Amino acid sequence: MKTFLPFLLTCLALARALAQIEVQVLLPQEVFLIGAPIEAALRIANFSGSKATFGKEPGWLRFNVEALGGSVVNRLGDGPDPGEFSLESSTRGTVRLDVQPFFDLSRPGRYRLSATIRRPDGSEFTSPETALEVVRGAKLWEKDFGVLLPGSDDPVARKYLLCQVTHLREARLYIRVTDADESGNIHTTPLGATVSFNRTACSIDRQSRLHVLHQFDASSYRYHQIGPDGTLLARRTYVFAEKRPQLRISEAGAVAVVGGDRRRLDDDVPAADHKKPPEPAAPHHAPSKEYPPPHPNT
Repeated sequence: MKTFLPFLLTCLALARALAQIEVQVLLPQEVFLIGAPIEAALRIANFSGSKATFGKEPGWLRFNVEALGGSVVNRLGDGPDPGEFSLESSTRGTVRLDVQPFFDLSRPGRYRLSATIRRPDGSEFTSPETALEVVRGAKLWEKDFGVLLPGSDDPVARKYLLCQVTHLREARLYIRVTDADESGNIHTTPLGATVSFNRTACSIDRQSRLHVLHQFDASSYRYHQIGPDGTLLARRTYVFAEKRPQLRISEAGAVAVVGGDRRRLDDDVPAADHKKPPEPAAPHHAPSKEYPPPHPNT
């Protein structure tokens, strides 16, 4: 009994300490395309009775990913570090971080994600596990292209892939930039939701940039411009006006959106200047043989 009592008191003290800080990992969705960002919301609640400070020491935050079955996923880096911040007692804070670049999630499958935080006094707090699934998605369109890399005189062969992932009846589009044989994923860019009855238009300009136009609701369209390295260069929104928005390519190889009215939104890339008047639609020209076919697979 004399031995058991100190042990019981230690357990009770530990339980009280663990209840002081609560950690939770939330994901915007459960299914992700290979290489797509996995933006986790790390939610921390402080019930310690005093201000809690995190991030004073490197490595205070550590994510862990396990494959279904318990096998540990290889790490590709130390993980994201949001820096130092504090929480007053009885308050909550949320930090949003992309964990995808720090783990090898190149194989489709189901995974479990958790996070552990450490306070300066050495106490640690671990979140419950959150399930996620990595998939290849459905390939809707693909195109090989060449690009000159800095310091090289010979173009490198790469490929653009338009992929769709459907989960809980919601279809979402992604652009993957891969090696020519798809063995290595260079970058994955989310395009957002799409409607099932729309055929996404894709065109590549003379600078090997990909232009994508897709419909995401009854009257709205999203335009994206993707660089050869997968970087998102432009994002704009158009609505159906007198004519439906379409991609057109000129004789000089320039790609533009014609038809529809542009709507300036906060998530435009580059950021929209709401003080400027809407851009006028480009003049309509009669179709010619230089224009890309309407179906993305041709």
